[in-house]
Amino acid sequence: MSDEAPRLEPEARALRQLQSAMSEAETALGRRMRMHPTDLAAMNHLTWANPPIGPGELGHRLGLSPAAATELVDRLTAAGHVERHRDLVDRRRIRLQPSGGAVASVFEHIGTLIGAIEDVARDATDEERATILRFLQRVTTVYEDWADPDRD
Repeated sequence: MSDEAPRLEPEARALRQLQSAMSEAETALGRRMRMHPTDLAAMNHLTWANPPIGPGELGHRLGLSPAAATELVDRLTAAGHVERHRDLVDRRRIRLQPSGGAVASVFEHIGTLIGAIEDVARDATDEERATILRFLQRVTTVYEDWADPDRD
């Protein structure tokens, strides 16, 4: 096997660099908010989950045992970061959502970052934005398909 790094298309290389920068930013956010990386990862999953997920799905996404997932949710709930809600269809199920205070705290920390990203997007032409959006949506689908547990 060769030790040489694979040759990447410039767009793929830029995407890898973006992923590294995003990882560094997430580490900085965790440090600034004094949150453990697992707690921050959980909050990220809960923020973007649609529809909201329960403790079992959260644990699955994070690779945690059911007991560890329960401990994580209990810790986040006790800290005021997460709220538990009964599923409206199946009242036996619990759905987790970030608390309003947790969302406000995150946006307080990353507001300038989001604003700067919005400025970059607004600087692009409509045609460039459509191309960028199409590329990112397709790459997102590739990642989701690759990470699908049914592939294992």
